[in-house]
Amino acid sequence: MSRLRSIVRTFGPAVEVVGTEEYRPARPGPGEVAVRMLLAAVNPSDLVTISGAYASRTVLPFVPGFEGVGVVEETGPDVRDLRPGQRVLPLGSAGAWQQTKVTDGRWCLPVRPELSDEQAATAYINPLTAHLMVRQHVVAAGAELVVVNAAASTIGRMLIRMLNRAGIRPIAVVRHPRGLAALAGAGLTAAVCTADRAAGEAVRELTGGRGADVVLDAVGGAEGAELGRALATGGALVHYGLLSGRPLPADLPAARPDVRLVLFRLRDWVHRVHTTDPDRLTEALAEVYELVLDGTAASQVAGVYPLSAVRRALLRDAEPGRPGKVLLRLTG
Repeated sequence: MSRLRSIVRTFGPAVEVVGTEEYRPARPGPGEVAVRMLLAAVNPSDLVTISGAYASRTVLPFVPGFEGVGVVEETGPDVRDLRPGQRVLPLGSAGAWQQTKVTDGRWCLPVRPELSDEQAATAYINPLTAHLMVRQHVVAAGAELVVVNAAASTIGRMLIRMLNRAGIRPIAVVRHPRGLAALAGAGLTAAVCTADRAAGEAVRELTGGRGADVVLDAVGGAEGAELGRALATGGALVHYGLLSGRPLPADLPAARPDVRLVLFRLRDWVHRVHTTDPDRLTEALAEVYELVLDGTAASQVAGVYPLSAVRRALLRDAEPGRPGKVLLRLTG
């Protein structure tokens, strides 16, 4: 039976280069499973990959999508722990934006039954990234003065909630006044809009000249560097996103040799742990599922679009001030 999938044949802006095509999924081989995808999320990591930022490790053509939920449709030989009808997150590779994903069964992690499909489809990238960064680089370090940029984004608000659980009221940085409105009622020390004042100057003033203990940076480029320069001695710039489209300046470590620059990549952590201690990944996801269910790591959904309307979904994702995640519905 033919199925529908998204396909990228050339790198560029997602709304211009992502198309759809019919295909016939292969039967699962030894150790593999066929997962009938239900919902998949659109994430910045998808768009960056489609743009060609990682062209050296991305083979064209490819099916995008690093996050989604599906149901095991068929198992290949030697698959023992999964059964048809079981709901799973197929991790470890792209390919969520298709109706059937054939993948290594070891990378298919069961989903708690209490999670809705929408919750499950958004329970991996943002929640696990936020959870690990707060645990490893804030709580374990005993940090108190924390800055979150892109603070009105889905993951920015998630980070604020997780920091609040740890007893920390961060300084939030946004780039537009509408971001300030989106953060109304959040547990913050202050909210800074870079359209009104420089972020680094504001952080130094708000910390009495000391600087921040930790900056959680989703932006990179000039803003990430400015906040890195506003760290206290011994502080850490945890760089996990590239919303500016520009890397951190190469001279930043030389400018602040007294602080740590941490490049956090969820993919690296997940692949390392899956290889060395797979139970640790299962445990981390179990912790994240609890945070999704209690609302701490919940993601608002801005729209759900059929796979056949993937370009319309991408246009919605690109809208300024979008109030949540965009999902692709892969059934039907």
